[in-house]
Amino acid sequence: METEFQNAVGKSMGEVARDVSEFLSCSCVIHPEKKVDLAALLPDLNMTEQFTFAFLSEALAQGMSLDAAESFYRHAVATVVDEAVIDEMVSAFSNRNGETYRTLERKYGNRFSMLDGSYWATCLAIGIDANEVGGVLQYLRLFIVCLMEFAYMGDRNPGATYAWNYYESFRAMLDELTAPPDATPLPLKVRALGGTAGKRNGDVYMLSLGVDIENPNPDRMARGVGIDITLKDKNGSVITVIKDQIQSIDPGTVYHYGVTRKIRGAATAGLSAKARASAFLKLSTPIMKHVKLSNLRLSKHPNGVRLCGTLNSEYDRPLRSMTLHYHFLSADNKILGGSNEWLFDRMQAGGELEISSAVPVSIANTAKAVYSVDFDAMELIKE
Repeated sequence: METEFQNAVGKSMGEVARDVSEFLSCSCVIHPEKKVDLAALLPDLNMTEQFTFAFLSEALAQGMSLDAAESFYRHAVATVVDEAVIDEMVSAFSNRNGETYRTLERKYGNRFSMLDGSYWATCLAIGIDANEVGGVLQYLRLFIVCLMEFAYMGDRNPGATYAWNYYESFRAMLDELTAPPDATPLPLKVRALGGTAGKRNGDVYMLSLGVDIENPNPDRMARGVGIDITLKDKNGSVITVIKDQIQSIDPGTVYHYGVTRKIRGAATAGLSAKARASAFLKLSTPIMKHVKLSNLRLSKHPNGVRLCGTLNSEYDRPLRSMTLHYHFLSADNKILGGSNEWLFDRMQAGGELEISSAVPVSIANTAKAVYSVDFDAMELIKE
C-alpha cells in the first residue's frame, strides 16, 4: 500500500487495485482504552462506505462512466467489501438528485465541517477526545493517497481531483479549532429616529415613526434583532414601549425600520430606541440587499401618505415571506415618519411584487423615502 503522494502517480490498474484492497483491509485504532477503530465507527458511518463513495465520486470527476467505475471497483475490492455496500452506492449514484444520494453525500462527501455528523468530522472529534489527532491525520493521508493513485492512474494527469478537497475541508476544520477566539461583536447602534403624530381622536392618535439601526460589524450579520422604542410625555413619564423584531441585518449596514401605531394616552414629547441582536452570524459579504424597490412613488391621500412601487428579487431561489420597512425623509434627511408592509405572497426567484402601502398620518415636507427589506436569511442557504 502506497503511503507517499509523490509515488502515487503513474501506477498501473493492477497496482492501484491492490493498494485500494490493502487500504480497506487496514484498521485504525486510535483510542487504546475504548478500542475505537476509525475504519468501523458505526454500521452506517465507516471507511468502507466512505471510500466507496469517494472512489465513485473521483471516477465521475475524471470522466469515467458509472458502469466502468463500478466494474473496476468490484474487481479491486472483491475480497474486502460486501457487495451489498457497492450495490447501495451504485444505486444512489444512479440518481444523484435523489434523497439517498444526498444523505450519503452529507456523510461522505468532500465538503464537511465541524459537528456536521460527517465521517471525517466525527473522526476528528474522536481524535481530539483521545488526544490522537496525529493518528487521524495519518489515516486521512493514506485515504487521500489511495484515491490519488486512482486519479493519476496510468498516464492520467488531471487538472483537479475530487480527493484533494477532503484535505482542504479537514484543514479548514483544524484552522477553525486553532484560530484565536473571535472578538466580541460590536453592539448595534441607533443612528437616528423621528416621527409625526396624527390628529387626536379622544385619547387616541396615530404615530408614524422611523428608526435607523446600524450593524457596525463588518464581518457579522445581526440575527434576531429586538427593537424597543420608548415614548414619553412632556413630564418624562413613559406612555408606552413599542416592541418589534427584525430577523436579519447585513454586516456594515444601516437598516431603515418603520412603524405606524395607534397610541393611547398623552402626547408624545420624547423618543428613544434600543436595538439588540440575539446572535451574530459570521459573514463578510452582505446578502440581504438583493430585493430592490423600483419605480418608487409617494402621493398624498385624504388621510395621509401612500407609498407605491415594485419589489424585484435578484435571488435564484424563492422567499417565503418578507417585510418592507420604509422612512419618509425631509429634504435635509430628517426622519419624518415611517411604516412597514408584511408580505406573505411567496416571492419567486427573479420575481416581482407590486406594493401599495398607506400611512394614515399626514406628514408634511416629505421629500423622499428610503427602505429596507427583512426576511429569514437562512432561506438563501437551505437546500
